Amino acid sequence: MKDPDSEAQLPLPCIAPESGAQLIRLPAGPKSLAKGHSPTAATNGTSIKHATRRSKSNSLWYALYFPQLKELDSTQQKKYLDQLADHMQRVSSTISFHPLALICEVRSSLKYFAGIDAIHQKLQKLIEEQLQQWGLADNFFYAASPTVSGSLLLAKSGHNVLVYRQKNLRSALGQLSTDVLDLNKEQRRRLLNMGIRHLRDIWRLPSEGLCKRFGSNFVNQLDKALGKAAEPTRNYIPPPTFVASYDLPYEFENLDQLLPIADELLAQLCDFLQQRDLSTSSLVLSLFHERRDNTEVNIRLRMASRIQQHLMLLLETHFNRLSIPAPVVAIKIEVKKFDAFFTKSNSLLKDEASSLGPHGDSNLIQFMEQLQARLGKNHVKSVRSAAQHCPEYSSLQIDYKEKPNRGGRVAMPTEVSTNPRPLWLLQEPKQLNINKGRLFYRKPITIVSGPERIETHWWSGTDVRRDYYVAKELHGSRLWIYKEKDNAGNWYLHGIFS
Repeated sequence: MKDPDSEAQLPLPCIAPESGAQLIRLPAGPKSLAKGHSPTAATNGTSIKHATRRSKSNSLWYALYFPQLKELDSTQQKKYLDQLADHMQRVSSTISFHPLALICEVRSSLKYFAGIDAIHQKLQKLIEEQLQQWGLADNFFYAASPTVSGSLLLAKSGHNVLVYRQKNLRSALGQLSTDVLDLNKEQRRRLLNMGIRHLRDIWRLPSEGLCKRFGSNFVNQLDKALGKAAEPTRNYIPPPTFVASYDLPYEFENLDQLLPIADELLAQLCDFLQQRDLSTSSLVLSLFHERRDNTEVNIRLRMASRIQQHLMLLLETHFNRLSIPAPVVAIKIEVKKFDAFFTKSNSLLKDEASSLGPHGDSNLIQFMEQLQARLGKNHVKSVRSAAQHCPEYSSLQIDYKEKPNRGGRVAMPTEVSTNPRPLWLLQEPKQLNINKGRLFYRKPITIVSGPERIETHWWSGTDVRRDYYVAKELHGSRLWIYKEKDNAGNWYLHGIFS
């Protein structure tokens, strides 16, 4: 598409004809100037370098539009656009997200890549391969102009063109259909009734009348495309990654010799986290061997941290119980999960000085992490109350790292019985003896309080019908006993109070 009022507009290089776009090559760029050729009109080969020098103050936004993503849900669209934006980072450091489209600033990259044709060819190969891996059509539309919205409208129309100067945007955009605008059904009906089919028809109308008929957003959309109004961009920020490795000068057989090197790598990690205001709850230290599989040490934390001393202490604890199959030749640390950094402020009030923050007592959590590193995975348990009346099922032992309310199995405080319950329950209730009408455990026992009747689990085939009592031995220890509500009426010891 040519601009009748300008010689600084060129068609972009297009993808293959079978993908649905027209193949039009850009003329030679900076190489022509290097040989002493003088720049000519755009239709005869205007150089990108010359055009850029005339409008250095303007940005050049390169837009890629992917109509095939429209069939996907919003979550999948965001995931795909994030991965495509990662490819676009190879040609630009400023990338903006838009519905079904990505836009990057390339004017500052033209000299480095020797022209926009080289930039497009580099991106085209990467993006087509990525779309093919996802099983999507590998064709896409693209355009470039000094404004973000202008490039987006040109790309959505399928006009693969390049507009260098902002003063040429009006004529370039004027030839586009009004279908490229983000309009609702009522706005489209009004434009149709007014006989407006192209953007150039809108330019002829007064802006005040457009605001009254279509609203200020409609006018702002057009002003942004022409560069008359500022438009914010939602820039792409790549996810953080951290990998640090060190090749040892010779083979190390003693793990204690690796601690100073690991300490230095952890110092680099903590500095990386502090600069980005992050922490980590999962990292892997890999030990490499000659002709053997590498040994991995997984360090997982209940509360994310970036304290070097704490991470080093956990690593030393893992090393104390680690055996390696061969000498170590290299070491690597990689972060598997990044977390936002949270800290606890000290209270000015004395009564609140001992209160815990949202993550509990950090000293206790660090101690539990060290204990878990020493004992091994799944050897540290937490005891939680469950919404069950039967004492055998009223408490749960869950992994220390597991969330307290996982799966809704843990009881809320209102569901826990207010009657006295011993912490220690016998694995199997022990039958008590009766001698001359008195209950005996080791010595005669006396009932202090009760009964508390529990009748449950009738649906499981193991009907529980018991009367529970609190009893006391002669030396003062308290017992939790019950009497079965059946014909036998036997007495059992079920728990012992602390």
